[in-house]
Amino acid sequence: MAKRDKVTAQMSNMDKKTTYGESIALLKQKEKEAEMFKKNMHEKIKFLIGSAVNLNFLPQVKFCFVHVNWFFTKCVNNSLEYFPAEYAFGMFSLEKGIEEVHHVIVSAEIPLGYKREALETSQNSHHVPVEYNGGETDFAVMYEKLASFFESKKLVDSYPYIYTTSALVTPVQSLITKLCNAAEQDKEQFKIYELEALFMHLANEVYKKRTDRDIKCIPIYAGSIFTLYTYIHEQGFECHFHKYVDGGSEYCSKSVLHQWAWTMCNEFSEPLGIDIKPGIHYPSKPDPLFVVTDLMSNLQVDDAQASQYNGVLSMTGVSEQHRLKVSSRTYSEEMRRREMSKPVKIIDCSKIQGSASKPTDESVNSLTDQSENLPVEEKKFMSNYLNEKPLRRPNANSSMYSTSIEDFVLKDENFPPIGGRGVSIKHRIINPKKAPLGKGQGHT
Repeated sequence: MAKRDKVTAQMSNMDKKTTYGESIALLKQKEKEAEMFKKNMHEKIKFLIGSAVNLNFLPQVKFCFVHVNWFFTKCVNNSLEYFPAEYAFGMFSLEKGIEEVHHVIVSAEIPLGYKREALETSQNSHHVPVEYNGGETDFAVMYEKLASFFESKKLVDSYPYIYTTSALVTPVQSLITKLCNAAEQDKEQFKIYELEALFMHLANEVYKKRTDRDIKCIPIYAGSIFTLYTYIHEQGFECHFHKYVDGGSEYCSKSVLHQWAWTMCNEFSEPLGIDIKPGIHYPSKPDPLFVVTDLMSNLQVDDAQASQYNGVLSMTGVSEQHRLKVSSRTYSEEMRRREMSKPVKIIDCSKIQGSASKPTDESVNSLTDQSENLPVEEKKFMSNYLNEKPLRRPNANSSMYSTSIEDFVLKDENFPPIGGRGVSIKHRIINPKKAPLGKGQGHT
């Protein structure tokens, strides 16, 4: 049967599949489409930058940046799907930096079976709580707000190109697909391009005015410039949630948009003759007193419940909350421990007259001389080293050693037969069995 099916498949020229059940022809078609999309991307960006340079308004051209954080990933039809936790869209120009930002924290319900991964991802990266109270819950509403944000930025009834780093292209595509599916809209209306490609085509034009950059190395610059994280710890540009979270500037989507903008301005603003301003083209340093005052004004001391992250089990299967509950002392136990504790007694051996007045060699020699005149049984309990205590004599009765071992062993009452069977040890010793003669017994 299997052989006949194989021959039939070969004769009918049926499509071959991978071990995952994917059509090989379909995969090759997708690869060609991806190559064609990338080629069109470079052509469109090059045309856009070239037109702006020819018309001398490159500093005023606006680009849309997007960054996304997620809670967990799952495999759907052999492709990863990202569940968003936070995302931000921002309009950028070399002249004014980041102008408008559309920022959203997602509070949608986590599907069954993915909450553990969502908690761990949140705890290890962006710290956005799962099902945050102040976020958006409906993806259709999120799409409507995003569409209204882009409404005034349309070019001939089409949305502007969206730029993100190559590592985030797939998560951004998953975000756009999720929003469009919820609102029953076409996801193809959003074109997601690589930020590295935009940087490369800008550098091809602007680096002609710089002597400290090698034009031949532009692809290398573009591939590494957004992984340097030069402005990763600059504070003051986070969202309302990450503003008071440790390490918020590192993962906040809104802050990341500003970091990308400062990187672009640092490379291209000065050669284009743009007036550099703090807070727009590079991060401004806020007044430390103002920062402290702002933090104190927003300080809240509440008896909050234990964090939900304490419910995440460790590799040993024990939660942090349970570990603290079991191992920590109560107030009464701590007071009892303090009352029963004794002060530490410090002994200064250098002040002891017995050890300090006698030379080291003399004490060792005297111990050695004393041990020479002792019997052998007492010598082994004599100390041979400085300040070493002699061994304690054994508490054994010496009369036991005077007893004959043979008399002790041959007593039948000490070794009775087990269960009334067998022969006593004395009979076995007196009348031993003779080994039979033959091969293997050492006899010739």
